[in-house]
Amino acid sequence: MPATLPLFVAAVVLGWAALVGLDWRSRRDSHGTPPGRLSVLDGIRALVNRDYYLRNFERQGPIFKMSQFGAPTICVLGLDRIEKLIKGQASSLGPSTLPISNGVEGNFLRYMPPATHGVYGRLFRRAMSVPFSDRQTGGVAEICRNQIRPLVGTEGDPFPVLQAIARLSLNHLLLGLDATSDEGQRFDQLARGFASAGIGWSLGRRDQRSLEEMRQILNVQVERQSAAEGNTATPPSVLLRLRQQDPQMPDRVCLDNLIVMHRIATGNVSSLLGWLLFRWGTESDIVAAVRAAPAGEIPALLRTFLLETLRTSQSEYLYRRVAQEFEFEGHRFPRGWLLRGCVWESHRTSPVIAEPWQFRLRGEPLAYDRRHFTPLGMGAHACNGGDINELICLMFLEHLQQMSRVHIRNGEPLQRQTRHWSHWQPNLAMRVTLEGEP
Repeated sequence: MPATLPLFVAAVVLGWAALVGLDWRSRRDSHGTPPGRLSVLDGIRALVNRDYYLRNFERQGPIFKMSQFGAPTICVLGLDRIEKLIKGQASSLGPSTLPISNGVEGNFLRYMPPATHGVYGRLFRRAMSVPFSDRQTGGVAEICRNQIRPLVGTEGDPFPVLQAIARLSLNHLLLGLDATSDEGQRFDQLARGFASAGIGWSLGRRDQRSLEEMRQILNVQVERQSAAEGNTATPPSVLLRLRQQDPQMPDRVCLDNLIVMHRIATGNVSSLLGWLLFRWGTESDIVAAVRAAPAGEIPALLRTFLLETLRTSQSEYLYRRVAQEFEFEGHRFPRGWLLRGCVWESHRTSPVIAEPWQFRLRGEPLAYDRRHFTPLGMGAHACNGGDINELICLMFLEHLQQMSRVHIRNGEPLQRQTRHWSHWQPNLAMRVTLEGEP
């Protein structure tokens, strides 16, 4: 008998015991809850099959339960239903907090208690909603142009390029950092290391040291920007806009939130850029129609291309945790369970547009109406960064539109990380060749 066999058997037994334990834990207190199975194996199937939730809604109805690695979860279909549930039961629902928030002074914005969020949510909402200047738009366009050059005429891995576009654009718009300055280069170096921390676990000592140094850079940066205020050559970043609203800001809560926003947004924006690149390289008829349109119509078409990519690809879910038991549509929602608002599935089954599962440039009046299209969340804790996200993505699409050809290879099968809150994305083996002048 090989010496490793007993260890293998023990590992298998322990693995099955863990699954049984998680299944038992999930099934506790499940009477009166929606239909469905609280099986860890079903949770694994949801990770690898993008249609898992759609198939269960077809079988179980618009509300069903499942287990996500032992966490009982109630899944809900339909944006109207999700909004009614989240707003109507706001006092009974709390955030599904990610561990990275534990290292943030005052908590991360979307997880703050209502009183704290009332102060900082308003600050950030105002700071991030002011229109950006032509100079800032031009800065993002230059970042896109410089970063995509290695893919022109040569097949390459696009993901490092997309991450650099997202990260450097956020440095520019959120923080006002110049990529050529010593501070800009040091912050970017720290941000790349900080990104490896992930958002699914608490910050370690190295990440805490990086966070402290990034705070110091931003403290110096906001004083420098404030001293230069009024100089039209220096458009205000979000960092400076916080100071403009309140001379006591940004405090440590603001700085930590900016840094973690930068970290999370880098991942989300680069993921969306990946979808835009994949769609542009595979939707040849739509791309041809955009390029053939009169010049004055192209900006609106590119924005519709972005919205349709969000609708069909990137916008996937909303999570909340049940803080106090309640009933909704005849079902019991037990305390401690998760709520998953299934946004992607709701977009794909929308009753207000034709063939909602198809990717197309839609002209229907309700296609991107707020009640039927929720790309960035809903309620008081919805994402504040929509304008920034749109600016970066539109600059990227403008550069793709200028290319004579975008060739995609190995973009499928789609894949995701082994977390239920991870985004689906084109395959990491995807390779891209651009032809034309960036």
